[in-house]
Amino acid sequence: MTFHADHSALQILGHLMIAFLFLYRCVTAMPRFAEHAARIGERGMPAPKLMLLGGFALMLGGGAAVALDLYAAIGAAMLIVFTLAANYLYHNFWDMEGRERNLHLYTACNNVAVMGGLLLVIAG
Repeated sequence: MTFHADHSALQILGHLMIAFLFLYRCVTAMPRFAEHAARIGERGMPAPKLMLLGGFALMLGGGAAVALDLYAAIGAAMLIVFTLAANYLYHNFWDMEGRERNLHLYTACNNVAVMGGLLLVIAG
């Protein structure tokens, strides 16, 4: 099996750029495990530590799959699931006002664009 054998240089670069976002954010979030678990718990989710570990697994597994073109479509789907959950848990702009609302709305919109890129990965 040759990774990215049927992809152009631009497609490979796109895969790597998308994967980098998730891999980097996962690695940088890990040292703040307790803070992130508390945030998930505040949103009323059960077993926040377990959910956070699941989120990390989605980011690492999905990011690696997209980067390496190893079951990239499954990896991209994993990252879409993660991104939808992150938008709900972290960027709930509908519960906010003013500047905070705008910042989270912009982030949620950026996440929608990222999910569009992930759909392109799935489409091949």
